Amino acid sequence: MNIKYRLFPIIIGVFVFANANSQTQSDSVYILDEAIVKNIKKETSNISELPTSVSVISVSSINKKQIQSLKEVSMSIPNVYIPDYGTKLTSSTYIRGIGSRMNTPAIGLYVDNIPYLDKSSFDFDFYDIDRIEVLRGTQGTLYGRNAIGGIVNIHTCSPLEYEGTRINISAANNEKYRTQISHYARAGKNFGMSISANYNKDGGFLTNTYKGESADKLASFGGRTHLAYKKNRFKADYTLSYEDSKQNGFAYSLYDKTTQTANPVSYNDANEYKRKLLTTGISLEYEGRNFVVISTLGLQYFSDQMDLDQDFTPKSIFTIMQTQHQRSVSEEIIIKSPDNKNNSKFNYQWLFGAFGFYQKMNTQGPVTFKRDGIQSIIQPVFDNLYASGAMPFKMTVKDDEIIIGGDFEIPVKSGAIFHQSTFNNILFKGLSLTAGLRFDCEKINIDYFSSSKITIGVKMPGTAPEIVQVKNDTINGKNSKNYIQLLPKISLKYSFSPAVNIYILASKGYKSGGYNNQMFSDLMQSKMASRNSETNIDAVNEVISYKPEESWNFEVGGRGELIKGFLSGDFAVFFIRSTNQQIAQFAPQGLGRMMKNAGRSTSKGMEFTLRSKICRNLYFNAAYGYTHAKFDVYNDTVKVNGTNQPVSYSNNFVPMTPQHTLMLALDFAECITSSAQIRCNLQYYGYGKTYWTEANNAWRGYYGTFNGKITIAQNKYEFSIWSKNILNKKYYSFYFESLGNAFVQRAKQFQWGIDVSVRF
Repeated sequence: MNIKYRLFPIIIGVFVFANANSQTQSDSVYILDEAIVKNIKKETSNISELPTSVSVISVSSINKKQIQSLKEVSMSIPNVYIPDYGTKLTSSTYIRGIGSRMNTPAIGLYVDNIPYLDKSSFDFDFYDIDRIEVLRGTQGTLYGRNAIGGIVNIHTCSPLEYEGTRINISAANNEKYRTQISHYARAGKNFGMSISANYNKDGGFLTNTYKGESADKLASFGGRTHLAYKKNRFKADYTLSYEDSKQNGFAYSLYDKTTQTANPVSYNDANEYKRKLLTTGISLEYEGRNFVVISTLGLQYFSDQMDLDQDFTPKSIFTIMQTQHQRSVSEEIIIKSPDNKNNSKFNYQWLFGAFGFYQKMNTQGPVTFKRDGIQSIIQPVFDNLYASGAMPFKMTVKDDEIIIGGDFEIPVKSGAIFHQSTFNNILFKGLSLTAGLRFDCEKINIDYFSSSKITIGVKMPGTAPEIVQVKNDTINGKNSKNYIQLLPKISLKYSFSPAVNIYILASKGYKSGGYNNQMFSDLMQSKMASRNSETNIDAVNEVISYKPEESWNFEVGGRGELIKGFLSGDFAVFFIRSTNQQIAQFAPQGLGRMMKNAGRSTSKGMEFTLRSKICRNLYFNAAYGYTHAKFDVYNDTVKVNGTNQPVSYSNNFVPMTPQHTLMLALDFAECITSSAQIRCNLQYYGYGKTYWTEANNAWRGYYGTFNGKITIAQNKYEFSIWSKNILNKKYYSFYFESLGNAFVQRAKQFQWGIDVSVRF
């Protein structure tokens, strides 16, 4: 790399190089810097009064840390991990060892209080974000299903709080460009509107050597409009956002476990992902003398297409083209007491709510077996049947291509009612009790149709000629599941002062069950090899369904100012017991993925954050998280020499869970003239040992990266030079095994760029 591209790291040098060779095993971390939250389900607007683990990333921190997507949010929050799978399709999030690699998410995502129900919509471009709230630990009582790990609330900028026009242009190495334009206008004191547009292009870092083209390039564009009205006791907000993205992705490299090296990315078929995402909603709020009523209606539609070379090699083995069309509508009504502004006056706060949604997902995922795949996967099944005597005649596949079709429609209906009460100053001043309960019910259906057509040559023993016949197979059926949950919560908090408290809480959460529509190619392979033309639908429904995962979260924590005007922080110690834990696995034949209830696991650990004003213009933030997550009971089977053998993963570490997370940050600002300022920001992010598999036979060790940014601001202009992964740390962001091979996703390399911003 040309030395001129390293000038910025050298400017940052002293702090970076002093730590570059550190081998410490205490890892990844985060920080938050402001104390006001906008969560409509809380009874207070002050973070220091909440008896739960919550982090807030303000608009200034979003800019300092260059947070441009949900994946980058996780770098700033302790015990939160979102691996980069290589596309916007999957944003699997893990908090305190609780997560999900497929199907329903383990955390809830809300944007302007509108729920994003499917994690295929989680990864969108961030722009005009006002603040981000991350609540860690089970949030089932207030949020219900799929909040078993926590909640992320994202709030966009309101036109009642911002005015004018903002233009930001960014350019970086590897042909990365980003443009944002926003205009905020007020019509009097009560009404405001905004319109924003965003364009993002990334040339990528990895090359598909087989095709000689970028394996991870991205282009996306989108826009958002926001209308806001506020008069007296009434508020109304309407938002509409749209994003269109297209990217090459799934740039996985074949990994040699013996030499621990990865081959170059090389595959012959398309690896692409395209998505259109539309979200809209309206929130209405009325504040009476002794109550507040809030109604939030949300609608979302997304349509995507994934083209995947499933063997990730130059061989023509098998591919899939999956399309999804999701439509959802949700409504939530909350009535609560006014914000607790004076404990002596408001000794009782209360909240009642009702929530419901309807979601319909249609998925089509035809799997195409090509000639290499037929010879290495399909034909050996018939050969083994003949060799074992299960089939009295030899069968030879005559097709050059076999398509296994799949069409799935999965509608979900859910409804809930919930309540939470907080009693302040019970027994003595400063002691409060919070108790809540949610009744959550859900109905999920599946209507599935999978088919295949295969041409087979049948050769009977002796001298009889080969008979060629066409075999058509289908699996067609329906199923329905109902889930009912009671989700309690109770906590005690003692406040030494309005800004200093300790708390203890217990809460229950659950992640909904569902169906494994990604394993039908596996089922169809078994059907093609079977002599029985009938399908046992009850057996199919049993194997494709999985049960809800449930957990209890116990937590002790506190927050406050440790040294007045100099040091503040918060901490939490947690213990989580999960039952029927959902683990993603390959289907028995290895041709698809499925969710399985693994058994029981325990996750325990701690986290803390510190914020310090070192001097007048220098600030230091630190955050650290430790998670020790292990399976208590997990018995499974693995295929050895063609037969299934029992195996136990009990007492193994839960995969995809860094044992440590760490963030350190320095922020410096100094006026260089009466109208100009220079700002310097530096962050260090570390992640501890992470196991990739339930067998714990593959893992990634500790690694750390540095990011930095220098900004010169004068009046309405800003110029910044920034860098990510300054020391060009090489590591793998994801690992998996398929059909006996191991694959890895390389992380992004050294990036640097410039930003120019204008406001008028």
